[in-house]
Amino acid sequence: MEKFFNKIIKIGIYLLVFLLAGFWLPFSFEAFEFNKQYLLFFLVSITFFIWLAKMVLIDKEIRFKRTPLDIPVLAFLFVVVLSAIFSVDKNSSVFGFYGRFSDGLIGLLSLGLMYFLITNNVGVKEEKVSNSKLQVSSLIKAFLGSVFFVVSMSYLSIFGVWIKIQGLIGAKFQLPQVMLQRSFNPASGSLEGLGVFLAVIIVFLIGLILTQNHNSKLKNFSYWALLLVSLFLLLIIDFTAAWIVILVSLTLFVIFALWKRIFRERVNKLLLPIFLIIIAIAGVSLNTSTIAFNVGLPQEQVLEQRESWQIGFRTVTDNFKSGFLGSGIGTFHYDFSKFKSVEFNQTQFWQIRFDRAGNYISELLATIGFLGILSYLFLIGFFLLLSYLFINSKLKKPQLKTQNENITTTNYQLSLIMVFLALLVAQFVYYQNTILAFTFWLILAISVVSWQKPILEKTVSFKDFPELSLVFSTLLIVLGLVISGLYFFTGKFYLADINYKNAVETASVQSLEKAVNLNPGQPHYKMILARTYLNKILAETQKPVDIRDQAVLSDNVNRAITYAKSGQIDGNIKGATELAPNRVAAWETLGIIYRDIMGLATGALEWGIKAFETGIALEPTNPVLHTELGKLYLELDQNEIAKEKFTKAKELKPDYVNALIQEALIYERENNLETAVRRMESLAISYPFHTEVLFQMGRLYFNNNQIDEAISRLEIVVNLIPNHSNAHYSLGVAYKEKGEKQKAIVEFEKVLELNPGNEEVQAKLKELRE
Repeated sequence: MEKFFNKIIKIGIYLLVFLLAGFWLPFSFEAFEFNKQYLLFFLVSITFFIWLAKMVLIDKEIRFKRTPLDIPVLAFLFVVVLSAIFSVDKNSSVFGFYGRFSDGLIGLLSLGLMYFLITNNVGVKEEKVSNSKLQVSSLIKAFLGSVFFVVSMSYLSIFGVWIKIQGLIGAKFQLPQVMLQRSFNPASGSLEGLGVFLAVIIVFLIGLILTQNHNSKLKNFSYWALLLVSLFLLLIIDFTAAWIVILVSLTLFVIFALWKRIFRERVNKLLLPIFLIIIAIAGVSLNTSTIAFNVGLPQEQVLEQRESWQIGFRTVTDNFKSGFLGSGIGTFHYDFSKFKSVEFNQTQFWQIRFDRAGNYISELLATIGFLGILSYLFLIGFFLLLSYLFINSKLKKPQLKTQNENITTTNYQLSLIMVFLALLVAQFVYYQNTILAFTFWLILAISVVSWQKPILEKTVSFKDFPELSLVFSTLLIVLGLVISGLYFFTGKFYLADINYKNAVETASVQSLEKAVNLNPGQPHYKMILARTYLNKILAETQKPVDIRDQAVLSDNVNRAITYAKSGQIDGNIKGATELAPNRVAAWETLGIIYRDIMGLATGALEWGIKAFETGIALEPTNPVLHTELGKLYLELDQNEIAKEKFTKAKELKPDYVNALIQEALIYERENNLETAVRRMESLAISYPFHTEVLFQMGRLYFNNNQIDEAISRLEIVVNLIPNHSNAHYSLGVAYKEKGEKQKAIVEFEKVLELNPGNEEVQAKLKELRE
């Protein structure tokens, strides 16, 4: 029975190491991180439970290996838990921000449990471990096998093989759409993430080639083959952060090797890392993919490093709580919105709300505070110190001085330290995704196992205390029930995301409602559902008044507000703003809904103002929110307050055209049409092809009796945007005013085509035809 349990534990750890890097599924909305997190949680939890069950039920004792890193690991995890408890967005802290998933508490705790699983159930050759126990070498083989699978799949995507296969098999069998993208790779949702992962693997392979014995030609051939295909793939991807990882980590290694004279008799071995350093320098300096391959791959938008650090420091200096514990693990989206600089609005990505920093360390600083970052750096520093002492003691052994290979240690210590350094450098230049986090904790665990001697085993036997057997058996049952409950809820959440994916692909409201019902705590689903009902409202209002279904319209208004805010729909519903009160997107959604239903719901205007004001408090440097708020104040005829909002939007982004347009239109409301026309003409000089500027200019020209000028501007608009309904309508009115009735009829017919049943347009057509 004991062998059976040991075998299951071995299989669980082995599957985790082998599957995670290349694991993905096409069923969920996000195919990579979401599914990797599920696999991580499932395999770690069930393997951890079986390990405990074996000790309690079979061994009748609790046997635990103590390592020097246990306390630093537990201290870091404890701070992270505290950070999640006091988080500004608990849903994101526990499960990870939707769409990213890898920054949540569940994922990090799973990695922590994996660390203890490996340190207690994996051994090395010198320990004479049992046949049922995993060895470090087996895990490394499994991990590198997984890397080979990832690299192979990535090549097939980059060179369009999957697209060609789909063309050959035709409609008989449809490959998942995500596989047909050239950026598809099983390791990460982006080629940049794959590039950083490959950089880490390349450093690891160099360490293995340099430090392992050469008895196995097949093993050495496999290392070289994987190194070459990984390096070639990295040259194609050509991501600067990946080259920095190779450059810095290998430079540190070469300096250390020369300082300690690791390769005394075979110093030429260092030519390999030096060669890679030269390639990395070229990669940082040149665009190797364009020069050598010219494949034109899509690029991921990563937050600039300086902005990332500024947001991190602004977060921890905002208040006492943030200083110690940050905003909460997984809540960088909140930090970005609240603390991004005004200068960010001048970049091409100013409309993107980044949910991750440009590097992991600055993100940790923002989300778990000084206490969290210090505990994490202490864990890393303590590990590096112990690793240095261990390697140094190996170098001083007399028998090594007589060996040709010097430090070709069988336990992989030096190569493990090299890859750990690469992972550490990566955390300063790139954010953390699931595969990089998994690799970090895996290398940490097997490095500690390879030390051997500092590990002490503590045993608590039930033989002398039978009562302990009852206590631990009870705790095991409770833990089993808790894990079963978690599996039930995570299963529901996965089904919810399958339905959400189906809703996005098919525009099915029923699937979206099912997703909300299966996972009512996910604010993202409710925001999308609220916007869906808003679209149904707008579609209904386009119908003639006499055929509108007022009951359906009223129901859709209630549903839109409820899912965005809160309310009653067959029971109490917590809306997005109630579930995530510190998420600016939720308040923006609510503000847009109130803005668009002002004529349908009493008090919508005032509630819209409150929603946008709350959004501005959460994202003060967003010019869009200030502009939308100004528009609502215009509806209240509070022109001065509206001007202030538009002026503020201009200060935040001087070239934000919508704010400039609204500022000009205020003069029209004040019956100063000449000034409004001059302002709009000035905008047209700066933005000659901006359709909204041209449309408003045409409308103002018409109101100013400049009919020909109005027609010329409106004709440009309908040529640029053939389905611009308002432009067609205004152009029809202008043609009618000029006496060109046939052209007016054509324009109004186009409006009626875009807005079937519009009574006003039908009346104008009837008048023109008569």
